[in-house]
Amino acid sequence: MRDFLKHLNKYLFLFFLLLAATAQAEPLRVSGTGAAISTIKRIGEIYRQSHPELSFQFLLPPMGSSGAIKALTTDQLDLALTGRPLKKEEQEAGLIQEWVGHSPFVFVVHQDSPATHITQAQLADFYAGRQNSWPDGSRVRTILRPLADADTTLLKSISPAMREAVEQAHARRQPGSALAETDLDLANMVEKVPGGLGGVALTLILAEQRPLKGLILDGVEPTVDALDKKQYPYSKPLYLVLRQESPASLRGFVTFLRSTEGQALLRQNALSVVQP
Repeated sequence: MRDFLKHLNKYLFLFFLLLAATAQAEPLRVSGTGAAISTIKRIGEIYRQSHPELSFQFLLPPMGSSGAIKALTTDQLDLALTGRPLKKEEQEAGLIQEWVGHSPFVFVVHQDSPATHITQAQLADFYAGRQNSWPDGSRVRTILRPLADADTTLLKSISPAMREAVEQAHARRQPGSALAETDLDLANMVEKVPGGLGGVALTLILAEQRPLKGLILDGVEPTVDALDKKQYPYSKPLYLVLRQESPASLRGFVTFLRSTEGQALLRQNALSVVQP
């Protein structure tokens, strides 16, 4: 009888440990910028091989940076992936941000396109509508993001000519015509629209193995090395935003991203870990 109780207590102890582990492994809800969803998913799967207590549930379609931050404050998310830093009022709401890295912001075309290079002058001409074909005569169709979107702001920051060209492109756009609301929408449209051209973070293209290619801009290839050396000037940042009372498993993942292994994985997915 004594041996039976001893074994029973042992099995009960293991049972309750299993219950606790199951409770800890409840997936954490994640959304945010579509540019980073697949990248964090890939790295998270590698991390989970040695840390089974952490699992992510990626809510699709992506909510975008601002939408995910808002969902985080109302307890609809556990982690937001954002392409911008927190605003003062968002920090005051009890959120904290962790800078992860930044990825080259590249101008992409379908991989079958004959185009390989582009210049800032060509970009301005394409967006302004002054030119609609490559030198070989093949068609160009610029894909727009919403005017208030961070990627549109980045486009307009390239030069005064680009600012004017992007504003002209939006002014020409017919009501109801297609607009890429998210990073994923833009990648999808560039894939499907003949002659599609648009700007997106390189990490999305690599992580999702999209049939797209980044164009060499003004003679500089858009790589992480070029970003580190400040040869390629345009990039999109990635932040993890979480609540101050986030679970230890999530904080452990943030720590992992700062480790040697984590930093190597980020670079493999076209994220520079060198502060711009």
